[in-house]
Amino acid sequence: MSPLFRRRPRSEKQPEWVRVAIVANQAEGEMLQGMLANAGIPSFLLRNAGFDVPDMLAGGPRDVMVPGGRGLEAHALLDPLDPDAP
Repeated sequence: MSPLFRRRPRSEKQPEWVRVAIVANQAEGEMLQGMLANAGIPSFLLRNAGFDVPDMLAGGPRDVMVPGGRGLEAHALLDPLDPDAP
């Protein structure tokens, strides 16, 4: 096999992603993603399984996902008035 096609073992472990919010639609999710990005927290939107229909386009609920190590920081940023937050 050619050295160009040989797989290298991944030296870096992939981050575990956790849900920090459930939003009603893509526009609301992108707004929260902007707040997280300004704080330097990477994030992505995950469409819920039951709403994974192409006809819905930007409609339907989404999960806002962040790396597991940044979950508490993201919760504090997104909901500063939550009495249950650490």
